[in-house]
Amino acid sequence: MVEKRKLIGTDEPAFYELAQYAFNKPDSAKRQEFFKQLYTHSAGFGVFDDGRLASGLLATPFDVRLNGQTFKMSGIGYVASYPEFAGKGGIAALMQLAFEHMRAEGVTLSYLAPFSYGFYRRFGYEQTFDQTHFEIQTADLPRLKFAPSAG
Repeated sequence: MVEKRKLIGTDEPAFYELAQYAFNKPDSAKRQEFFKQLYTHSAGFGVFDDGRLASGLLATPFDVRLNGQTFKMSGIGYVASYPEFAGKGGIAALMQLAFEHMRAEGVTLSYLAPFSYGFYRRFGYEQTFDQTHFEIQTADLPRLKFAPSAG
């Protein structure tokens, strides 16, 4: 049986395991603490297949200022599925749940840093920010002097 729903506190270990698998990040106490804080301050959504978390995402609330006006914004992240569940509509279902949650919370903007603009375009996302890449020569950086230390 497939179930889609908002995640609760007891779902955190399963979501952390999914995120570790999907994003291939090394496990550490520091990463676990960071994830715990993010999970606690976000709305999580998951698709469960026979009680096992198959896909998930986090929607983290922020306030952003545009042209001198403050808007509620939801940052979408940690969008992931196990390979055996990929391509079965789980992420689309989760995006719909997240949008319903945002609408209910009065959130008017949502940002994400996509791995694929084409994939997220179907949900209404578009590239809106430009990125600038700077290259600075080492010779242009200030020289810093540090006190000697044992080590």
